[in-house]
Amino acid sequence: MSILNRAQCVFLVSLVLSTCSPTPAQNTDSNANTPDDDETILHEGKWIHSIQSGLIEEKFDDLDRMAEQYRRDKSRLPGGDWRLHVFYSALDAPQMSDQGTQDHLAHLEHWMQQRPSSLTARIALATSLSRWAWIARGNGYASTVTADGWRLFNERIKQSQTVLDAAAHMSPMCPQWYSEMMTVGLALNWDAARMKDIFDQGVQSEPGYFYLYRQYANYLLPKWDGHPGDASAFAKSSADSLSGNAGDTLYFQIATVLIRHGDDSFSIHEMNWDRIQHGYHALSTQYGTSRRTMNQLAFMAYKFKDAPVARQQFAMIGDKWSRGVWRNRQLFDRARDWSIAHDPSYR
Repeated sequence: MSILNRAQCVFLVSLVLSTCSPTPAQNTDSNANTPDDDETILHEGKWIHSIQSGLIEEKFDDLDRMAEQYRRDKSRLPGGDWRLHVFYSALDAPQMSDQGTQDHLAHLEHWMQQRPSSLTARIALATSLSRWAWIARGNGYASTVTADGWRLFNERIKQSQTVLDAAAHMSPMCPQWYSEMMTVGLALNWDAARMKDIFDQGVQSEPGYFYLYRQYANYLLPKWDGHPGDASAFAKSSADSLSGNAGDTLYFQIATVLIRHGDDSFSIHEMNWDRIQHGYHALSTQYGTSRRTMNQLAFMAYKFKDAPVARQQFAMIGDKWSRGVWRNRQLFDRARDWSIAHDPSYR
């Protein structure tokens, strides 16, 4: 396996972590005050590269052992992301062409064939099929999707569901299975009762896997299957059920999705900005900061028009913006310039 240079590793881990998101974790693998510096990113980049290389080189035994370990020890990265979740994100590295995706899917299918009892292989395959489905559909409104786009979207999503259904009774179960099944449910417009059942099963399986809460909150947005107020009420009730720092941390995690993906159908003022900030600080105290979480708070400060908090975050971020948070550099620069312009000492 080739060794990436520093620049490649930094880019690789930033790309994967930008696409990834509470009860106190057990056996955390990072000190709460570990800084998200280039050495940390370089280390994580090599780890992510080893996962992707392991798939290409079809080291399926190694990949299964890694997933089993991360499910068992529930280890976290700086910023609080589950290592298990980032592991799956690394296995679904975006491909630049349909041929690249088909080659990628062939490795995943070969893994499933060679190791039919591997739940990890099935989840990874279903994840990539779902992403490929959304590529066919595109990110525009339904009215902009072509007939061929809808055909490919439905075909690939149903393939993903078939793979997941075949793994429904495997044991031990993986919390990411529930997350991916909720992705399928959103795509296929499942009714509220069916989605709630998958969410409840997932939380019962692994209460600390906060990605399940984020998935379900996204489903409750008015642009999907919810009504105004549903998603924010869910965020509050979920956080209240935990209370304290754990509850506020979960509230922050849910807010990162609602405020970024809510669009015009969701008013950010349904959310409690003070609680979001407290959740961020509780998360940072427990797991340290990451490029992604620092950018998330800066983004939300910009949306809430809190210039002092935004300036503080931008000062810590420097030039390390996160594409997964801002989507493009122009928005990042505009928000940073706005925060500076609203500094009384700037005049």
